[in-house]
Formats: sequence, structure tokens, C-alpha cells
Amino acid sequence: MSSVFKSALVQGIFFLTVRKNIDAFVGKVTRKLFYRKGKIAENKLFVMTFDNDYTCNARYIVDEILRQKLPIDIVWAGNKASIEGNKFPYGVRTVRRASFEMYEEQATAKVWLDNALNCLWYDMPKKKDQVYINTWHGSMGIKKLQGDANWMSYAKKCDKMTDFMVANSTFEEEVYRTTFWPSTPIWKCGHARNDILFEKETVEALREEVADYFEIDTDKKLLLYAPTFRDTGDVSCYNINYKALKKSLEQKYGGEWVILVRMHYKNRSGAAAFKQSSWLKDAGDYPDMQKLIAVADFGITDYSSWAYDYVLTRRPMILYAPDAKEYEGGRGLYYPLEETPFPVVADNEELNNAVLAFDEGAYQPKIDAFLEARGCYEQGTAAKQVVENIKKIMNIAD
Repeated sequence: MSSVFKSALVQGIFFLTVRKNIDAFVGKVTRKLFYRKGKIAENKLFVMTFDNDYTCNARYIVDEILRQKLPIDIVWAGNKASIEGNKFPYGVRTVRRASFEMYEEQATAKVWLDNALNCLWYDMPKKKDQVYINTWHGSMGIKKLQGDANWMSYAKKCDKMTDFMVANSTFEEEVYRTTFWPSTPIWKCGHARNDILFEKETVEALREEVADYFEIDTDKKLLLYAPTFRDTGDVSCYNINYKALKKSLEQKYGGEWVILVRMHYKNRSGAAAFKQSSWLKDAGDYPDMQKLIAVADFGITDYSSWAYDYVLTRRPMILYAPDAKEYEGGRGLYYPLEETPFPVVADNEELNNAVLAFDEGAYQPKIDAFLEARGCYEQGTAAKQVVENIKKIMNIAD
């Protein structure tokens, strides 16, 4: 008996380990089968996102394909919950991740579209004529790209496998070049998910959509609190006093405020529970983070990259980072929090003081300086630019 199985037997997970090894073997055989026999469909687009849902840059690229009514066969690999939840629009076919069908679709798609390492994760070899486009899911964000040993083993394959990366700034280009894509060509067009932040009419319509979802009046002001995950699983840092925060917001800005709390899916199950009310809502299951970003009147996060999408709205944002020293010593940051335009606070007292003292006049020039320093070139046309490139790859005429 191998050391792996002996260890599993001792830990009481022997049958689970056997099942995983069987799945890995079946997957390997299936990949080889479809890699060899599958003929590439020139108009097929295979899509995966790290959270399985119809989200992030891929969503808005696919939306643009559907809007243009292009003759593209779109296949999205998701999990059981996302597929059975009918989260995908008409015109998008779905397959289960790691299924027999998924391998077949991936092996025969002309273009792979990804926002993480998803298309690498199942070890499907990429054929010579297939094109792998990665939009990534960061931005001008601050936390470093890294993961556990297994994640890193796949990340090291990125440059060889990826045909194009999509970036929104010279900063992001540099991140790609100094991590896992030193020679991959970069499309400098911005992030498709951010296009809606430039569309005032769309944002107004989204306010009604979000209000309906959370059963609140459209005249309520919205604060979005959405921290990133912790590699350690520690949730003690998610300790905001929501009641005091609401009071500070209303004292500073007037009106009635609703607080939307969206914990990262990796830490969601262990995060501190709270009782929902007419003004405090759990936004963890809301289907599209970007829509929440588009309508929020105020944002609070810690090290999450959504802050660097939200900055494009030029609305108030505060970084609540009680564990900044520990985080910087662990995953690490590309630049100090103090280089952002956002006030940085470490506890509830500082948070409420920062809300009450928020200086809009000083904030806007800081945003200008930040965007210039990061070399941001977002213009709200990213989805159209990416789709134009896909059309060229697939030889689809206008």
C-alpha cells in the first residue's frame, strides 16, 4: 500500500482518497481521449470563472457577444448550484465542471475564456490552433498573486499556455510580467466588468434592480462592505459595528442608509453571523458583485481588488484593515495601503471617525493622482474591444 493511502487510512479518509484518485485517473483518460479525437469548432467559446457563476469579466464579454447576436456557440462550465439555479442567459450552454461533457467541450473549443487558472486546473492539453484568453479578476489591486503549492504548480504553466492577457493599467501589465506571464501578449483595453461604471443610464436602472432584490426603497443610500478572504481562515477581522456605522453615515450624509455585507465565498461559512433587518442585508448570494459596485454610495473593504474597480466611480471608500501587519507579513501587498486614495483604519472607532471626517475635496485629487500613477486606461469599452479580437480569431465578419 502506498504512503498516500496509508496516511489516508490513518486519518480516516481512506475511501475519499480512493475516490479522488479514481476521479483523477478517469479525468486523465478522458482528457487524452478528447484531446486526440476532438475536432476544433471554429466558432465555439469555452468559458470558466473561479466562482462558477455568470460573473466577472467573462460575463460582460459574453453579454456583448449576445448583444451583437454573433454566431458563436458559448459553453460555460459551472457547478451544480449555478447551473440548476438558472443563472445563465438564453444563448449560453452549460456543462458541469470535471464532467465527461466538459472535457469534450474544452477540447473542441476554438477559444478558452478564463478569469483565473480555471482552464489549466483540469490539465486539458491545449491544441496548436486553440486560443486561451485570460482576463484575470484583479485590477490595480494591491494584494500579491500567490496561492498554495498546488495553485503555484498550475500558475507556473500560465505563460506557456496563455495566448493573451487582458489588462486595464500599466500597473497590471507589470504584475503580469513579474509573476506568471513574462512573455504573454497583453490586450490593453480595460476590464469588461468595469464598462457599466461608465454608463450612467445603466447604473440608474441597476439601482432599481438591486433595490427590488433586497426589498428596499430606491431612495435608500447604500453602503457595501465586502472584505477579501484570509488564507488562514481567520474571521476575527470582520468585526465592524454595523449599527454604529449606520449612525455615522446618516450623521455625515443624511438620509436613510442600508448596509450590504458581502463576505468572500472562501470565508463566508465561518464569518461572524449577523441578524438581517430592514437596513442590514446579507449580499453574499447576490449574483453579480459588479452591479453592487456600480450602485453603492459608499464602499468599505480591506485588501480586495474591487476597491480598484470602485475607485473609477470616484465615490467614498474606506479600507478597514485591523490585521494589516499580519496580512502584509503573509500574502503581502504590491504597495502600501497608504498609497491608495482611501483612508485606512484599524478599528471601529477609527472607522466612524473617518466617515464623519471624510473630505470629498481632498479625496478627488487623490483619485486623480492614484489613477495616473497606476497608468489606468479604462474607458468603458473593454467588452467591445475583446469581442472584436475574438471575432478576428474566429474569422467572424462584421
